[in-house]
Amino acid sequence: MTGKELERYCEKLLAPTGGYWHRNEPKMQGRIRVSGGTADYTLILDGTAHYIECKAIASRGAFPLGSLTMPENGAKPGPGITPTQAAALDHLERSGGRGWVLAALGDYEPVRVPWRVWRGWLASGLRSVPPLMLIAAGDAAWQEGRLPGNRP
Repeated sequence: MTGKELERYCEKLLAPTGGYWHRNEPKMQGRIRVSGGTADYTLILDGTAHYIECKAIASRGAFPLGSLTMPENGAKPGPGITPTQAAALDHLERSGGRGWVLAALGDYEPVRVPWRVWRGWLASGLRSVPPLMLIAAGDAAWQEGRLPGNRP
């Protein structure tokens, strides 16, 4: 699944929630992204803000997690969550919201991983996780078509 396909998938999941949601478009100059860091989607559901960051990779190998901090040598961060995205997700959760990473690995069904789980992996020094670990961390509510805060 490509990144754009994952975003379309995310929108199909968000539409029936009954919450207010929108895509956070990055600022662009032509075809070049000039800013970023905000999650791909914002959802307001039952008074709670949710950020959802979509990450897709084509292979079925280990899933790159990203980094909480910029590389010391000034290099561009690797694949996965960027330090700027991590800071935005942290800020949202400190403010009472919820962060999620919607991850698509090869042709597996996309899974939504709570930011606190993803952040815990990064804080422990992990830079990638195997497919089964990613799938096991997926939030069951998302898989069932519900989001936290939805009423039965």
